[in-house]
Amino acid sequence: MNTNNRGELPAGRSFSLFGRRSFCGALLASVVFWFIKKSAALAHHSREGTPASANHDPQPIVSLGGDVPLVRIDLIEGTSEAYRTKVGEIVYQTLVDVLKVPEHDHFHVITEHPKGGLPFDRNYLGIHRSDACIFFQITLLSGRSVELKQSFYKTLVDRLHEEVKLRKEDAFINLVEVPKENWSFGNGEAQYVTTVS
Repeated sequence: MNTNNRGELPAGRSFSLFGRRSFCGALLASVVFWFIKKSAALAHHSREGTPASANHDPQPIVSLGGDVPLVRIDLIEGTSEAYRTKVGEIVYQTLVDVLKVPEHDHFHVITEHPKGGLPFDRNYLGIHRSDACIFFQITLLSGRSVELKQSFYKTLVDRLHEEVKLRKEDAFINLVEVPKENWSFGNGEAQYVTTVS
């Protein structure tokens, strides 16, 4: 834009040097303010949207659930009481060690069945099961991670194999997750549910 020494515009309108400088300064300040605000917003968004794996702090794979498992153990009749007791102890200790249930949280139902009373597929998924197959159904509060469950399966089967010589193919495990209001430990009350007055 062309002006004369007095800052006059070609159309005869005047625009002082001081006025131009003030306008440019205000414009520059607005741009700087916008840039700072935008940068702060982007930084906040980045922090909020960063996946846990990108954090420098190690993230545990454990997703803790609740306590109080109810364990059902079913097997074909013919085993000794000592054997069944040992199997129950191994399950209990693995629950404490891996799923972190509290000690003395020990509720098991161990049932023997006649061979015809416990039918199962002997080769489902290519896993050969024998008459020694044991079925473990564990009901517990929901919330454990997939990784933790996988660790529990492996640890339990390894211990059963080492301590009672159960073939790894003969351990059938089923976890049943339920919400906390599905438990009553006596007196007809839901002890895990907070009463709302």
